[in-house]
Parts: sequence; C-alpha cells; structure tokens
Amino acid sequence: MMKVKIMAILPRQLIVGTKRRRFSSVCEAAEPRIPVVRKDSANKADGRKDRRDFLLLVAGVITLSFLLLTALTACNRFGAPPENSAPPVMSGETAEDEAEVDATVAQTIATDGTHTITGTVDGQILVTAEEVTLILDGATITCADGSAILGKDGHGASVTQNLTVELQGANTVSGSAHGIQGTDNLTVTGTGSADITAGKDGLHAGDALTIQNGTINVRESYEGIEAATVAITGGVTTIHASDDGINAATDTGEVTPDVAISGGEVFVYSGSDGIDSNGTLEITGGSVVIFIDAPQDGDATDVERSGTIQPAVYGSGTIKAGTALSVGGVWSGTAESGATAFFVCVPGLVSGQSYAITADGGDFGNATATTTIQGMMMGGGRGGKG
Repeated sequence: MMKVKIMAILPRQLIVGTKRRRFSSVCEAAEPRIPVVRKDSANKADGRKDRRDFLLLVAGVITLSFLLLTALTACNRFGAPPENSAPPVMSGETAEDEAEVDATVAQTIATDGTHTITGTVDGQILVTAEEVTLILDGATITCADGSAILGKDGHGASVTQNLTVELQGANTVSGSAHGIQGTDNLTVTGTGSADITAGKDGLHAGDALTIQNGTINVRESYEGIEAATVAITGGVTTIHASDDGINAATDTGEVTPDVAISGGEVFVYSGSDGIDSNGTLEITGGSVVIFIDAPQDGDATDVERSGTIQPAVYGSGTIKAGTALSVGGVWSGTAESGATAFFVCVPGLVSGQSYAITADGGDFGNATATTTIQGMMMGGGRGGKG
C-alpha cells in the first residue's frame, strides 16, 4: 500500500508574524505600552484571518482529492482485472488446454461445408463452424504465434465441432503451438501429404483424433499426436517427438483414453514413450515400428489399463541414426534417428517364434515375438496429458 506523507506548508507571513509577536512580547515586558485600538487595524486583522481560513480550506480540498485519486489508481492496478481481460490460467491447468485467442489469424472459416486452402498463408487458419471439411491443396501454412490450423467452435461448449482435414498434393504446416488442432473431433484423410512442425503437438484433438488416409510426416514436435482417443485406420504416419510419439489422455474422465491402430503404416521416433495410453491400446492391423531414445525413462508401449496387440518383437541396444535393421527377414527398415530400444509389430510375425535381429548386416541378437504388451502398468502409469 502506498503511504502518502502530507507536509503542511505555512505561509511566510504567518511565520514572520509569529516572530514579530514574540519580539513584541519581549518589548512589552521591558517597556509597558498603552494599547491603542484602531478600527481599521481590527478590520485588517479580520481580513487576514478570513484569507488564511480560506487558504487552509482550499489546501484541505486539494489534499483530499489527491488521496482519493491515489486510492482509485491503486485499485485499478492491484484490484480485479478489467471486464474484458482473459481469465488467468489456474494451478493445475495448462496453456495447452486454453483456447488460443492471441494468434495472428489469416483466415476465419465460420460457415459449414467444404473450404479449400492453397498457396502460402502467413498466420492461423481459424475454423469456428461446426461441420467443416478443410482441403489443403499445395498449401504452406505458417503461424508464428499459435496453432497453424485451429478448430475452435464458436457456438458454445454444448456444440461438438467436427473438423476434417483432407490432404491433396504436398502441404507444409508449421505452428509455434500445435500443427493442426481440433477443439473436439479431428479427422485427417486424403491422398496428399503434410509435413508438420510444431512447438507442441503435431496433431491435437480435445476428443477423438482419426487418421484415415494420407501421408503425414511430423518432422518436429513435443508430442506427435495427442487426443483422448486416437484411431489410425490407414495412410502412412511418421512421427518425430521429443516426448511421447502418440499420447492418449484426457482431463475430463468422461471417456477412457485409447489408441487403436487397425491399418496403415506407423513409424515413431520419440524421446520418451513411443505409444503412451492412459487407458487402453489395440493394434489389430497395419504395421507399427517404434524407435525410442530414452535409456532412463521410456517404453516403446506404455499402457495404463489393458491392451491387445498383434505379435511383435521388442529389442534394446544402441542404434545409430541411419542403421539398417532387419527382423528375421520379415521386416527391414532404416532408423531415421538414434535409439536405445525398438518395437516392431508387422504382419508375418508369429507369437512365440524367435527371430534373428541384424543391424547393418551384423548380429544384433534374437527376439521372440509376443502378444504381451511390455510397459503395461495396471492401476497407474507415468503418462499424462502433455
């Protein structure tokens, strides 16, 4: 609290008058004088007294006004926020969970239907309609202060938004927050491709995220894909993530987090868990290959509750970027980044059968195919909403 020190400044005449009175008193004690009463002198004294009282009154009013102004200023600085200010992020919430409203918006889509984006876009594509198919046809979208594509329903929390991104041709998406974000449901499909770089998640949805088709390459991200439920039914998806490659998590508790892969090809390169489901995991089709570089804290598959997978092999050891890896002739591929462990779940593997692993043609040990998920943590796990 600001303390205001008020110093009263006495008029010079009052000080001089006081000195004169003291001097006169001494003189009178030394030499008695006969007082002379003059009418005009009395009137002048009364006038001086009235002026002095008026000046004191004005000074008091000015001082009171100053104190009131100071108090109002302090309230505006430290009191309640302005009516139109954004609400603060409370403890336990993350900025990621807040609607992004500060990004530079290049285009707003507020009507349902199909909309096409082509060419270069500098800023955010903001989708506020409920049912939208957004065609990316040779588009380059760059947003330096938010998600490159943001589905944010403008009709209230009671309405569910369904955003479909259809890929045609080669596209590039870059966001300082998420690459492509759907507040509710997000579906990616099409015959084209998308190269995605993101400061947070490459693909992010508040509820369900589905990849039906297309070639998706998340080149850089914190978490490659995150949603309450993730379903991959087709396409080719490659993920590079500093944390989890695919993360199924929710803060609401209304649904069980789930990752379900039934088709397509999925390649994950992560610095923590390859697939982290805070609920369940099902791999019933397609192929999934995971490389993780997490010697201290990370699993190729980290599942909290339960899961079902096709026969797969787990392996560990130092793998350099560019290493050609082979699993018993059933699968072979090249690691795009260094790793300390790997997971290969592809058609042709037989549960219980041992397979020779080679790295750049040299012996890398043996692994037995299994349908048991390693990293199953019944009753709790390390993962959470990123």
